[in-house]
Amino acid sequence: MRPELEIFRRSPTGPRLCSHPIVLVHGAFTGAWCWNEHFLGYFADMGFETISFSLRGHGGSGGRDFRSLASIDDYVEDLEAVVATLDQLPVLVGHSMGGYVIQKYLEKHPARAAILMASVPPEGLLASNAMMAFSQPDLFLQMFWLQAIGPHTLLRDRLGRAMLSPDIASDEGMIYFGRLETESHRALMDMAGANPVFLSPLDAPPMLVVGARNDEIVPSEIVHRMATRYGADCIMVDHIAHAMMLDTHWQKVADAVLGWMEKNLADKTEKSGKQSAA
Repeated sequence: MRPELEIFRRSPTGPRLCSHPIVLVHGAFTGAWCWNEHFLGYFADMGFETISFSLRGHGGSGGRDFRSLASIDDYVEDLEAVVATLDQLPVLVGHSMGGYVIQKYLEKHPARAAILMASVPPEGLLASNAMMAFSQPDLFLQMFWLQAIGPHTLLRDRLGRAMLSPDIASDEGMIYFGRLETESHRALMDMAGANPVFLSPLDAPPMLVVGARNDEIVPSEIVHRMATRYGADCIMVDHIAHAMMLDTHWQKVADAVLGWMEKNLADKTEKSGKQSAA
């Protein structure tokens, strides 16, 4: 039995840019709240029906007692349940683990487009974790302890610097950090090689891969390699860290994503209307 999911929906508040709704998929240790701070309202204001939701065991969704047993395929089922409520193919936007869930979803389902933000790559976490363990052992160790004990105050300094830029207000950063929670052990194992992505570039929808220039968790070489694999457009955003939807310059990311969608996804009727209005 699928747990009840926490779902947030925001209707467009401005002229509708695209008839295809945006579905936001969060990453590990978080919930829908990470999108609701900025992105949910931003894209609704820009003309999109926008939906965020918490994967089972996260945020306000059910299944917390069994979270450690949830697999990536379970998370894909959650995404399937949300998409099933829509009348149009979605534009899927995923961050970190959420990007991996989207890639697994696309193995079997179509979408209007996919936007992968600081995403776990299709080959999984082994390479990036090995790079981190070698070049930044302190960060690697703190990621381990985050999974083991949750967002303990002793982890906030080093792990906080990896997640958010140093110029974010300290109280704001502490609030975000305090909302993190442990992730499913099984899902992490899936991303470590137990459940790899087999999405062919030929089957992928129009895709944008977004990286953060200051990201210590998903470095730029992984971002570029993922974009090359899928033949996707790639944008690197300066002065921002891994948790790009919460960081100080989150709007630079949102604006870049919006610009790509305006160019590639805007409905023809809306495009012609904008041109005639100009």
